[in-house]
Amino acid sequence: MKKKKKSLAEMHDNERYHKNVLYITPEQQDKIKGVKIVFGGVGLGSIIAEGLLRLGFESFVFIDGDEVEKSNLNRQNYTEEDINSSKVASITKRLEAINPKVQIAHHHVFLEPKTIKNYVSGCDIAINAIDFDTLETPFVFDEVCKELGIPVIHPLNFGWASAAYLVTPESEQIYDIARGTGRFELVLVQNMFEYLEARKDLELDWFYDFYEKYKEKSTQITPPQLVVGSYLAASLVTNIVFCLVNDLKVKTYPEPYFISTR
Repeated sequence: MKKKKKSLAEMHDNERYHKNVLYITPEQQDKIKGVKIVFGGVGLGSIIAEGLLRLGFESFVFIDGDEVEKSNLNRQNYTEEDINSSKVASITKRLEAINPKVQIAHHHVFLEPKTIKNYVSGCDIAINAIDFDTLETPFVFDEVCKELGIPVIHPLNFGWASAAYLVTPESEQIYDIARGTGRFELVLVQNMFEYLEARKDLELDWFYDFYEKYKEKSTQITPPQLVVGSYLAASLVTNIVFCLVNDLKVKTYPEPYFISTR
């Protein structure tokens, strides 16, 4: 029989979280367990959800009307076996395989402005991963969350980099930006450049080049994304959520979180 390792006083009683020791206290581990996180979209959200689950969050609501496509497999948390299956059902199955005690409510529907409150009510934190080309829905999502006092995180996949915006009921709001007629991601990136200019530690010529190329081709393609950006986004969002729950310092919109591998 395998000898059980000794545990530290700072180690959580649940062996699942033993390796979190010294980073997360037992009290923090218990606190995050019951926090309910709602996901508007489980494309990029599928990677983020697993990051949160593995850290110790155990209560989720997933909303997405999409089915898994082959083009999703370069960056989202799905397999060949999931193709043509509901995304929310597939990611639920995966997370339950990791932690059978996870509590998940999943809804295979496309959110509409008039129904958003039905799904986000009672949740503590929201992840807005709704495509910006779905008319007003992502903006109404934020409006409803503000009304209910729910902070919202917007994750962004930039291939070799990732960014995230935290919007709280007290902060400035993403939906207040002049949206223009082009793709809204380009508006957000342009807004982000104002903050990145001060980051002398970053070499972002590749990012500026990508921006110009995508701006030229944005009417022909949806936003290009890589698996690198997905996992960077999951790391950023997991950290932000943990900080929110434990009253640690956070940055709010319009200041971005940004991380690059280049």
